[in-house]
Order: sequence, then structure tokens, then C-alpha cells
Amino acid sequence: MASRSFDDLFNKDWDKLRSSIQLAASYKEKWPELIPLFEQISAQNSVFIMVWNIIINRIIYVVDKKGVIGHDTSKFLAANWFEFTHSNMHPNFVQATMAMQEEGTRYFVEESKDTPEKFVMCLEALYKRSTGEYFHLLQQSVCIEKDSAGNPFLILSYVHDITYLKKNRTANFIITTPDESKWWNFNFDKNCLEPVQPLSKQEKRILSLLAEGKSSKEIANELSVSSHTIDTHRRNLLEKTNCIDTTGMITYLKLVGLV
Repeated sequence: MASRSFDDLFNKDWDKLRSSIQLAASYKEKWPELIPLFEQISAQNSVFIMVWNIIINRIIYVVDKKGVIGHDTSKFLAANWFEFTHSNMHPNFVQATMAMQEEGTRYFVEESKDTPEKFVMCLEALYKRSTGEYFHLLQQSVCIEKDSAGNPFLILSYVHDITYLKKNRTANFIITTPDESKWWNFNFDKNCLEPVQPLSKQEKRILSLLAEGKSSKEIANELSVSSHTIDTHRRNLLEKTNCIDTTGMITYLKLVGLV
């Protein structure tokens, strides 16, 4: 089955049960209803799924039907899950991951305006499987429960293996909302997040035409610009996304909901 974007996975599949689970007295009563859905998503789309309870700082549910993470899932449910998770991060990505998590937490708390469920956070890292090999992951997270003050309470995350899409030693961090997208690259030389200019209307148009399989010359003719201009845009987009090639770039941007 072809990969679907996070918006497709979350919105379409979640809506199947949204109306019924809203009648539950507490979130604990929802999981028997949700587990079959999560297992289906994990199996069909090769994603590792987990639910994090911020209040108690514990992972309360996890499923990995296709072995994306490649570890015994019970380790993520243990009291020391945070230490276990970070012990498998590539040393070069520990600071990057912490910087992205810190910025994501700040954004959810300070800028979500009591609607954290409308924000999707996408971060990347190199993670070690039980076999000892590292893979490039994309973790996409969204709030699925908030408290009476509007603060995030439960976070649902999908983890994808995007090794085949991305260059080595690169990490993008993207937050999308209904109105905008915020984008950063982690600078491994300076050990900091650097803002990336969001996609322009022209870039989005070019990407949509590239996704249709059109050549630079065909796109140039359609947009009344030179082929050189299209090639320049293509190179800039590859640099923004840190993807291996144009095909990978389109796949990645679809996955994070930017195309």
C-alpha cells in the first residue's frame, strides 16, 4: 500500500471513531476502541505508533506491526522509557532532538492558543534499532486530548523510516497549523536550529507540477519562465528539505503535509 500523509492517516482514520469515543467518560475508556484502528494503521502504513501521557510522563500505548523501531515495544511502556529512548539516539543527534523537542513544547504551550490539537509537529533523528543499525526517522505528533485549560494532555505520534529519502547528518523540524507552517534545519556545526523560509506559492506550484511527472522544460513553459529558473528552484528545494533527490523530496513534502 502506498504511503499516505500524516493528515490522511490521522484525519481520515481517526474520524472513523471520533464521534463514538467522544461519548467515553474518560480517555482510559477509549483505548479498547482505538487499539484496532492503531494496529491497522501501523500494519498498512509501516509506522510505529505511540501515545504519551504528559501529566504522568509515560507512554501508555505503543504498536509497531512492521518493526519500524525494531525494539521490544514493552521497553517503551516501562518507567525508564525516556532514558531507553534517548540511549538509542545517535550521539550526533541528541542535542538536535532536544532542541526540536524544546521548541515544539514551547510552541504548543505558548502559541497554540488553546487549540493544540490543530498543530502537527514533525522532527527527525537517527535512531538505533535492536540490530545496532541506525535509521533516519520522522516522528509526527499531534495532541489528541487537552485539559480544561486547553493544555496538551495526550500526544499521539507516528514514526516513519525515511532513510531512503534523506541525506546523512541532516534534520528538519516542521510545525504545521491550519494557517501556516514553521520550518527549521538543525545546524550541526553550530548546534542550533536555524529557521527555513516556508514554501512560497511559486515553489508549491513547481512541486505540484514535479509531482505530476513534468520536466523542468515543461514546467517552465507552463509558468512562462526559463528552465534555468525551474532548475534553480529545484536545487533550492532539495537544499531546504535535505532530500536525496527530487522524487524523495516530493515524497517527503507530501508526508509532512506541505504539498
